[in-house]
Amino acid sequence: MTDTSGLFLDRYGQRRLVESLTEIEKHLDDLADTLTRRAVIGRRDLASFRRPKKLRAKAPAHEGAQEFAAKLENTLTTAIRHVCETRGLDYMPVGYTHRSGFIGPLLPEQARIPAGYDDRALSVLTRWLRVHIITFAMTEGCVEWADEIEGYAQDITTLVDLPPDDTISVDDAKVAAAYKQVVTLSTIDVVARKVGDICDGLNSRRMRTLIKHGKLRPDSMNPETGTKFYLLGDVIDAHKGHQRRRRASQPA
Repeated sequence: MTDTSGLFLDRYGQRRLVESLTEIEKHLDDLADTLTRRAVIGRRDLASFRRPKKLRAKAPAHEGAQEFAAKLENTLTTAIRHVCETRGLDYMPVGYTHRSGFIGPLLPEQARIPAGYDDRALSVLTRWLRVHIITFAMTEGCVEWADEIEGYAQDITTLVDLPPDDTISVDDAKVAAAYKQVVTLSTIDVVARKVGDICDGLNSRRMRTLIKHGKLRPDSMNPETGTKFYLLGDVIDAHKGHQRRRRASQPA
């Protein structure tokens, strides 16, 4: 024990952990963007300490990002599970007091988890640890968890960094791969520049125009942040198609 007040993680360690959790949260949207092929990571219940045996993907994914996300989730859920078991707590996402299946009236200060809410999302887990930092600090073994989480905070910045600013050579294979990539309004500028000529004139402003006129719809959305994801192929098709229609409508 490092603190005579009953804390296994001292005040300095708590502050560093909160900073690490905040750093991770800051880059979760970037991590989602890095998982560009819509990877599916097997979710585990907090009652299990076991690591997932394998990652399943519906389409080719950024394997490094997949592995990182799986390991980060494992560390967070296992740490929270250990805290709850040791301290006799029932895991409940911050901001909620009852499970979605709870039947009965709620007091004004109480809230039921909405149906479909992902209480194992990385942002939910990191927030839980931040809010319960003192409880965590009073739990034996927390120092090792804190060190692991700090390592993830350092690694996530490197993982989500974009590659060197070079242009992808455009052959059939590259085009096919590019069409499967997932982009957002915040990443389209960089991605379009790297893909090259087939994305000429495509940027966030152009995407907003296509969305506004109903020419482009999202492929999926992050329910936690509201970030909308678009298949790059859909964006390119809408971009080129809208250009052709505009030219055809212009007088000769």
